[in-house]
Amino acid sequence: MRAEQYQRQLDDVTAYIYAHLDDDLDLSILAEVARFSPYHWHRVYRAVRGETAAQTVQRLRLERAAAMLVETSLPVGRIARRAGFGRAETFGRALVRAYGLTPSALRSSGSLPEAAATTTETTAHAGVAAVDVEIRELAPAVLAVAPHHGDYLAIGKAFAHVRDRMPAPSGVPRSTDPRLGVAVPGDLVAVYRDDPGATPAAALRSWAGVVLAADAELPEGLERRTIPGGRHAVLRYVGPYSAMHRAYRSLYGAWLPASGHAPRDEPVFEIYRTDPATTRPTAAVTEIVLPVA
Repeated sequence: MRAEQYQRQLDDVTAYIYAHLDDDLDLSILAEVARFSPYHWHRVYRAVRGETAAQTVQRLRLERAAAMLVETSLPVGRIARRAGFGRAETFGRALVRAYGLTPSALRSSGSLPEAAATTTETTAHAGVAAVDVEIRELAPAVLAVAPHHGDYLAIGKAFAHVRDRMPAPSGVPRSTDPRLGVAVPGDLVAVYRDDPGATPAAALRSWAGVVLAADAELPEGLERRTIPGGRHAVLRYVGPYSAMHRAYRSLYGAWLPASGHAPRDEPVFEIYRTDPATTRPTAAVTEIVLPVA
């Protein structure tokens, strides 16, 4: 069963983290241990486990550090460094957030309280039901794109760059094709190359683009990119872009493990079926498209 396989892969990551808690646990190494596509494994891990792999590492190191404070007489600074904190002050703030006690207060208490919850959203499938996902065969699509670096919610700047360079005098001609997951000339598409839950906002990479017709020339100032064809899982999401992370958690945490499908080594992308300039945020229609084997 695919769900059991996913669980075994995530169990391997957990076992590796516990065995190498004092090592530099680079996320690319954990991706190799997970045996997932690097485009998707962070999202799968976070959706299933309720936290990112980096948060797991920090939580486990902090739990061990708290135990060392109670059970040993080692200096606070030494415990902080072993937990991965360069400064005792930073370690102290993290401990207060997790346990509600400073290092000295925790050591004086002589016992470990329960850690505070690290997230307000512990249900992986919150917001969207798995039945909203459909499997579609897509033809390859050629995009004219502008690269965007930084917070995904600011990708509108890149889309404005694309729109300004398209030849249509009234902007980009939008498709009204009702078929899920079909990208036709004129559709606005964003390709998201990193997981915002595992990558600092400033380092996120994406492309804002429009689907080109087969005979269209690439406008000056834009780059050509191709979305490979094949089988894709498509989740239709209606609502504001700022809340779309719930749909991603449903896709990766509820639907994917139970679907029998594995994600391909290609990034997820979104097709925008409504124009944000003329559509209320709560009525915006977006198709989240995940390439699957």
